[in-house]
Amino acid sequence: MLQKSYYAMFRTPLDSSKVPAVMLEHYHWMIALEKENQVFLSGPLFKSDGSPGVGMTVFRCESFEQAESIAEQDPFVVCGAVSYEIQRWQINEGRVNISVDFSDQTYSFS
Repeated sequence: MLQKSYYAMFRTPLDSSKVPAVMLEHYHWMIALEKENQVFLSGPLFKSDGSPGVGMTVFRCESFEQAESIAEQDPFVVCGAVSYEIQRWQINEGRVNISVDFSDQTYSFS
């Protein structure tokens, strides 16, 4: 088994009226973390009826403390739009498939 650990941040909405004012700042923050190789995966979760659930970001870091330090800088957290919880995620099994066709510059990810 791989037994690789990552740290997941789960964002729970507190005041959605604050989100639009910081949405662009949040995206810039997330893209900067992605470019620094600190984000493994990120995006919203949805319930079975299609309504929004929590947001999730999986950080590449070494400890709860480091993940919390990163999470505290999220513009959504800073402005009080969301609360968050950090959980350690241990990956034991799974598969990632990536296909890149250079000839037509297409790719697939599954």
